[in-house]
Amino acid sequence: MSELILIMLLLPLIGCCFVLTAPDSRNNAYNVTFFTLITNILIVLRLFSLIDVKAAETEGFTYRWLENIRLDLYFGVDAFSLLLILGVYFSLTIGLAGLNENTRKNKMLLLLTLYFAGCITAFFTAADILSFYAFFAGMLLPLFMLIGACGNTKKIQILYRFFIYNLVGILFLLAASLIMYKFYHGNIRLSEIALVDMTPHAGLLVWTAVCVAFISRIPVWPFHSWIASVSSNIRNPLVYIMVNILPLTGLYGFARFWPLAVPESISSYLPYIEAFTVMTMLFLALIGWVSREFLYKLFAYSTVYYLFFLLAVILPVDTLKMNIAYSLFIFLLVTSSLVILDLQFEEKCRLQTCGYQGILAYMPRFSIIMSFFVLTAVGLPISSLFWNNFVLISEIFQENFAVGLWVMAALTIVALSLLHELYVMRDLKHHEEKAENLDDLSLKQQVFFAGIVAVLFLSFFNPLWFVF
Repeated sequence: MSELILIMLLLPLIGCCFVLTAPDSRNNAYNVTFFTLITNILIVLRLFSLIDVKAAETEGFTYRWLENIRLDLYFGVDAFSLLLILGVYFSLTIGLAGLNENTRKNKMLLLLTLYFAGCITAFFTAADILSFYAFFAGMLLPLFMLIGACGNTKKIQILYRFFIYNLVGILFLLAASLIMYKFYHGNIRLSEIALVDMTPHAGLLVWTAVCVAFISRIPVWPFHSWIASVSSNIRNPLVYIMVNILPLTGLYGFARFWPLAVPESISSYLPYIEAFTVMTMLFLALIGWVSREFLYKLFAYSTVYYLFFLLAVILPVDTLKMNIAYSLFIFLLVTSSLVILDLQFEEKCRLQTCGYQGILAYMPRFSIIMSFFVLTAVGLPISSLFWNNFVLISEIFQENFAVGLWVMAALTIVALSLLHELYVMRDLKHHEEKAENLDDLSLKQQVFFAGIVAVLFLSFFNPLWFVF
């Protein structure tokens, strides 16, 4: 198993080397990137068959690095981390498939995509505090470069906001890591954080820093503005998906740190975290409701759901972890597919003002596929998200009824904003002069999205159908 984990970690780096040396002719770099992502998906599926899905402990290996200062590095996987890695790789593959012919030849984009994939894989498998911090910070570099390359005329302000808000999280997590290193006299496994003999004051500082670091990444108010700025100004599907994946790392951080000996001093602040989270959810849900752009509605939906999962993560119910992982897996597939469909439609239409008005008459196959993903996204009873979301909402209601009501209100608003687009598809008639630009999905696109639909159907009947 340790060999497979090591291959999974090194494969994106090897892919980067091949992308750099790939000839500029045709789509050689693109094919290398696609092959790397698919290979790692197969490795993750194989790892699922080797681990105990119900085991709480991670399985992996130790790398002896600097023994004199106790800097051993630990890497491991469990069902929770593997499911998130699988969702990330599926999302990146979907984003890669959504690139147009010209963008597919952009070697820098493909190189940074593999670099990002490698960092986030290492982050999800990091089982010690210093590796965890290193990759938490390292995944920002490719996004910083890609946002600068793919952003519009406001990219300087966007980059500034992106850098400042995420730098806050990095610095706070660094401070927490150094304090734990000092008290433990060396690097420490994430599962052994409870064993660190810290003073009450140091414990309060560590957990406050940890909370701020992850809240800034998800993001909860007042850190939420950076992701809104970035999402509204990116039109590259692959970059948009990577930005949408980034809050997942903050959520994963909470899932790893929160159950581990959280001091009473931090637990007393939990109502404030819940209040800020619910307030951010309602605000973004309303923003999505009033917005005319589907991409901005989708951003609001994605962020609201990340915050919803945050509330589920900090519940004192450890058995919910896999429910959260299942929902996140489906969530990543659905949102990535919707991003691809929307940006492809926007590229065909060339007029953002036309929206989805009456496209059912001109693009029936596109409309049916779009409707399926929207219905799955809002978690209707026939969708893959329904049962897990139902369990999570029920637990939130049991823990705090008032919070549950506000969460339901935010989820309902953002769901209705997406469902409204389906009504617009059918109800309004598109202008005839614009109809000539609206080509329906090609056969290749239909087969591709049919594959995603098949995965969602299988996940509805058995979330771990791929475990063999």
